[in-house]
Amino acid sequence: MYLRSVFIVTLCLLCSLSAAAHDYHASITDVKFNPRTQSLQVAVKVFTDDLENALSKQSKRNVTYSATSEQVKEQLVTYMATTMRFELSQGKPLKQHFVGSEAEADVVWIYFEVPVQAASLSQLYIRNAVLTELFDDQMNILNLDYKGKMHSSLFRKDETSKKFTL
Repeated sequence: MYLRSVFIVTLCLLCSLSAAAHDYHASITDVKFNPRTQSLQVAVKVFTDDLENALSKQSKRNVTYSATSEQVKEQLVTYMATTMRFELSQGKPLKQHFVGSEAEADVVWIYFEVPVQAASLSQLYIRNAVLTELFDDQMNILNLDYKGKMHSSLFRKDETSKKFTL
């Protein structure tokens, strides 16, 4: 019940506050298994200024987000590969295929797919360390929809990996 309340409050805050004034650090990740394409479809929502800070730190130069920039795309691919990982068994990451990104008000949505066969999905290990290198209080909410059943979890700097039994 407490975790559900945290999710609801964080969702409300993400939707209602502007990036310039946000005093909290949170991301939302939606993961949905697509049986037709046999893949996990992943959408990550982060504040634009936080993402720019993370990409700037990673590249050691100032980065301004642009959905059409090939350089930003390459940096996003690298960043997501280092901060988010999906595994069927620990230590064996699945490939991520970047789909794109888009800005929406003061947030950026980042999209990618992870090919995986439904028959092999009895458990899934997920690492979500998005923005934890920047903020000690970073909260990453992940919602996983597998065959209509929702699994939700909260990731923090000191707890970036979780096992989901499907």
